[in-house]
Amino acid sequence: MTLKEIAEELKVSPSTVSRVLNGRSKNFSVKPELRKRILEQIEASGYRPNRVFSSLRNKENSQISFLFYDRNLLRQTNPVSDAVDVISRELPKLNYTFNFIPCESVRNLYYPVPEWKVAGLIVPDVIYPRQLRNIEEAGIPYVVVNGICGKSGSAVMSDEAANMRLVMEHLHTLGHRRIGYLDGFVPGNHHHSYNDRKRGYAEFCEEYGLEEFQSEPWKYSPVEAQFDELLKQKITAVVCYNDELARQVLYYAWRRGVEIPRRLSVVTFNNVPSQSFAIPPLDALAVPGAEMGAAAARMIVGKLENPDEYLGYSIRIPGRLVRRESAAPAPSA
Repeated sequence: MTLKEIAEELKVSPSTVSRVLNGRSKNFSVKPELRKRILEQIEASGYRPNRVFSSLRNKENSQISFLFYDRNLLRQTNPVSDAVDVISRELPKLNYTFNFIPCESVRNLYYPVPEWKVAGLIVPDVIYPRQLRNIEEAGIPYVVVNGICGKSGSAVMSDEAANMRLVMEHLHTLGHRRIGYLDGFVPGNHHHSYNDRKRGYAEFCEEYGLEEFQSEPWKYSPVEAQFDELLKQKITAVVCYNDELARQVLYYAWRRGVEIPRRLSVVTFNNVPSQSFAIPPLDALAVPGAEMGAAAARMIVGKLENPDEYLGYSIRIPGRLVRRESAAPAPSA
């Protein structure tokens, strides 16, 4: 039932119904009996106002929008899609609505300002603060999920250094002392996780007196060549930057007759359902997408209620290790 139909049934103007619905009292009055009838009819009809159009007219706004640059971002299981799923459920509980705005920008360009008025923004995968220039200049409160923020924003990230430590401790406890790392570097990959995981790997090796086995920083070479080089170094375990690399390792190991996990243990990041069906099922570090989403929802509401809070503020949340069948005790010498 539309607002116009409700007005016709009650024999009042649509503007009267709209003003009662929005609690308007300035330069407007209505008898209590009529107000009650209007509200009862609205509730009985199941009518819901279009919050986007309302936001164009009203100074008060409860619209929080998510800017996404790639349609696949929400189609696939990943930390951002997990975060968005939680955000979309949490914000309505806090009396905010949540919608999605596709944008043509890619991650190394500027994110756009929405064409209609919004109360706040959730922005994914920011690599450089300059990407947020338009949003900062517009003064729109925002929270970045899985990326870095600018001076006026906030960010919720996975604690990748801590995550790498969980992975390395897992392998070290199994007796591995020659642990390689496939970082999956490709030109243009400047996401914070790339540097943080490399740093976590190097720091763990230094702390435990282990030799580092990884490719040269910022140098691209095919995964197969990197894997062969690691095998020459007689590693007993390898950590993979992501699921795609781990699948390639399983394939190249099978081609070379390297048994996993008896001869080589494999652990990857970004736990996804398909890893349970790999041969063998992959041990993985589950990045805390759901936890990041819950934190982002709380943070954006906190920024809206207290504009001077959380300026340039970032939090990092550690993930959890999912143990399956691709890591085993180190083979004896």
